Amino acid sequence: MVKVLILGAGYGTRLQRDLKASPEYSHLLGVPKALLPLGNKDALITHWVELFKSHNITENDIYVVTNGQCYENFCTWAQAHAIPLNHIVSDGTETNETRLGAVPDILFGINHFDLTKDHVLVVGGDTLFLHDFGLEDFLTSFDKLTDSCLVTTYQVPDQDVHKFGIIEKDNEGYITSFLEKPGADETTARSACPCFYLFHRDSIHYIEEFIQSCIEKNAPKEAYDATGKCLSYLYPRFKIATFPISGRIDVGGLQSYIDANAYFKQRN
Repeated sequence: MVKVLILGAGYGTRLQRDLKASPEYSHLLGVPKALLPLGNKDALITHWVELFKSHNITENDIYVVTNGQCYENFCTWAQAHAIPLNHIVSDGTETNETRLGAVPDILFGINHFDLTKDHVLVVGGDTLFLHDFGLEDFLTSFDKLTDSCLVTTYQVPDQDVHKFGIIEKDNEGYITSFLEKPGADETTARSACPCFYLFHRDSIHYIEEFIQSCIEKNAPKEAYDATGKCLSYLYPRFKIATFPISGRIDVGGLQSYIDANAYFKQRN
């Protein structure tokens, strides 16, 4: 059975800055990105939870890592969706400056909830996919794999290649290289990879190995915050297959939230 770990421990500093400058949206100040109302749902991640539940991934299989500042907000949300309160955990940080980073939060959540023997689907709490995303096909593809992780990819235009981590893959769709925000002339690949990673249980120890390698190199916090760098460490050591999707919706600043809200309102 797949367990879901939603990442909600970021502080959304860019969005909070935008909200302070916007009288129309200032009522959302302090709301974590994952809990922003979106479309006709009370929160962005409610879209995921309802999708998961419709595919037999129940509230007992869903977990959330957040921070100390937002913990109570997530507990209130969890109660509204029958998610056990002991499935919500704070990573103990209170400020953006003291944040653990996304990859340490993944490992923290897996260890705290004792998921090391499970396949774990890690979902970025600020990301949604377009309406044509097929979760059933994604999960079926994973079931057919042998000792492999599975991630989603979508195509970006030439002018946007430098904004994303880009993966290169072989003819069978397995990752062969990960390029951190390359120039469009540095690769013919155009596949970006959002934070929607299904880790095979046997790959999870490599997450800890990656973090330890960063510590030994005295790497900056940015090395922990970029989940793609964990994939870059993982793929030479454990196979990572890819699953194509048509696109993603990512909430960064206020305009991206407005656009996302309009998209889901239009589709509902």
